[in-house]
Amino acid sequence: MTKTPTPRPQPASAATCPRRAHAGLPAGPHLTPAELHTMENDRLLSTWEDYARAYGPLFTLHTDGAAPRVYVSDPQAIRRLFIANRTTWGARGTLYFRRVIGAQALPYLTGDAHREVRRLLAPPLHSKPVRALGPHIDDIITTVLDTLRHGPRPLIKVAHDITLRLIVRAAFGPLPEERRELCVRLLTEIMDLMYEPAAAPDTDPAPLIQRIDAHVNRLQLFVREESALLRADPAQQRDDLLFHLATSEPAQNDEQIRGHIMTLLIAGHDTTASALAWGMRLLELHPDVRRLLHAELDSLSTAPPNDPAAVAQLPYLGAICAEILRHGSVVPAGLARIVPEDLDWDGHRFPAGTELVPAIHLVHRRGDLYPDPERFDPQRFLGHRPPAAGYLPFGTGTRRCPGAELAEFELATALARLSRTPGLRLIGAEPGLRTLKNGPTMTTPTSLLVALDAPSSARTQRGDDRA
Repeated sequence: MTKTPTPRPQPASAATCPRRAHAGLPAGPHLTPAELHTMENDRLLSTWEDYARAYGPLFTLHTDGAAPRVYVSDPQAIRRLFIANRTTWGARGTLYFRRVIGAQALPYLTGDAHREVRRLLAPPLHSKPVRALGPHIDDIITTVLDTLRHGPRPLIKVAHDITLRLIVRAAFGPLPEERRELCVRLLTEIMDLMYEPAAAPDTDPAPLIQRIDAHVNRLQLFVREESALLRADPAQQRDDLLFHLATSEPAQNDEQIRGHIMTLLIAGHDTTASALAWGMRLLELHPDVRRLLHAELDSLSTAPPNDPAAVAQLPYLGAICAEILRHGSVVPAGLARIVPEDLDWDGHRFPAGTELVPAIHLVHRRGDLYPDPERFDPQRFLGHRPPAAGYLPFGTGTRRCPGAELAEFELATALARLSRTPGLRLIGAEPGLRTLKNGPTMTTPTSLLVALDAPSSARTQRGDDRA
């Protein structure tokens, strides 16, 4: 059945003045739950753009039965509210996410507890441990591309396979093949179930909760078994997240470890996969950019062959990745901050419980920061980095994604490898292709396919790159 689209908002007038749940909030629309669901799943980004034009860079979305949600796309307001402001904001998550990651996981912590967990997670997600994953990325891509020899697959599915397997390696270290494949299946099943409610919001949640709990219990057992092996031999030298958490001081219990690993998965699996898929599509549509990238990769002839650390530091590749993350709006909004008590700020009054949301997509579409923002142009980032409040692919402030360095490294090295794979081609990469909402992420549709031609035909596939 075709859904009725949300009406495009008009500037406030005597006839269209938006209702307000609380005086003092920024102006904005009032939607029923059904209207909200339709908007979020059918035309999220374009509707936000409509609202920003109608109401300004701060607007409030009112929904029956829910706290008001204020979207913020003014970089100065973002800096003052989310970076410079030292308020201990509250945190709120969906019923399904909380069951999977637990109340002690990073997204639900505040204050000192939040800072302590961020410090705990930092070592295995930065610097040397991240760079050490380079050879594994190459091996994983080789394994996943082998599945294309049976025929084309949706590009997003291939990207999901790559990013999930890398997170399993980063989180659990060197698992035996049987255990690794079990872990991949468990995590895939949990993620699929978590996103299922978006397709059927009015169904009874109890059966789905039972299914999620069953899978989480199996994952918890897996974590307990692997943690026990590591605690029995803590003298080994390993950089993976599980080893770090299982042998840390103070010790983390197995439920906390599972929550931290699932947080990494949720934050870095679908998001990085969507960025990788969107990036491949953009390179397909911009062969001039791809040629410049290949020329830069060719300049690494003096470096060790296929050195991932050297590849990830290439300036033009870095600019391409930054522009992919800006242009694709993979994560359109940052984590909501919950106002703990009534707050007077800049002429507005935010009642306790109000959600304040960094509107990342709208920031990345500001013409004053990014002229002609719909145009894909990596040159924007060559020798230039926008202010922190103007470039937000990983969120901002204390809620910035702790796995950002891992995601950037993975995106750069995987994009470089895939863009140069002989015979790899996309099917259905039309200029007007729209992203789709999948949980908190915007992703490419399954109609965008990737195929791998036989070596004999691959030699002529990229003739444009040699022009």
